[in-house]
Amino acid sequence: MLSRANRLPRAGFEQNTGLRRTASRYFSMAYILKAPISGGAVVVSKKIAKKAVDRHLLKRRIKAILKPWCVSGRVIIIHARPGAAELPFTEMETELTALLQQSFPSGTMYTI
Repeated sequence: MLSRANRLPRAGFEQNTGLRRTASRYFSMAYILKAPISGGAVVVSKKIAKKAVDRHLLKRRIKAILKPWCVSGRVIIIHARPGAAELPFTEMETELTALLQQSFPSGTMYTI
C-alpha cells in the first residue's frame, strides 16, 4: 500500500496542467513529470470488477508495483481497463513496469 506521503491528494486529480497520457492493453496512465505535489493513485471502476473485494485486490497489486516509482515531483494515476482483474501478478507487473519505463526516462525509479 502507498504510504500517506505517497498518495495523491484530491487536489492532484483536479490539476490538469502538463498532464500526459499513455496506455497499454490493460492499463491507462496519466502522469505529470514535474508537479508541485507528488503522489500516486489507482482507479478501478465497477465496470472492471463487480465485487469490492476484487477491486481492492487489484488496487493493492497495482499499488505494490507503483510504490517504487512514486518520487517527489511526480504524479502518477493508473486506470485499470477491462481484463486487468484476470491478470496474474507477474504479467501485471511486467505490463505496468513496461508502461512506466516507457513514460519515464531510465534511472528515475527509487525505492521508498
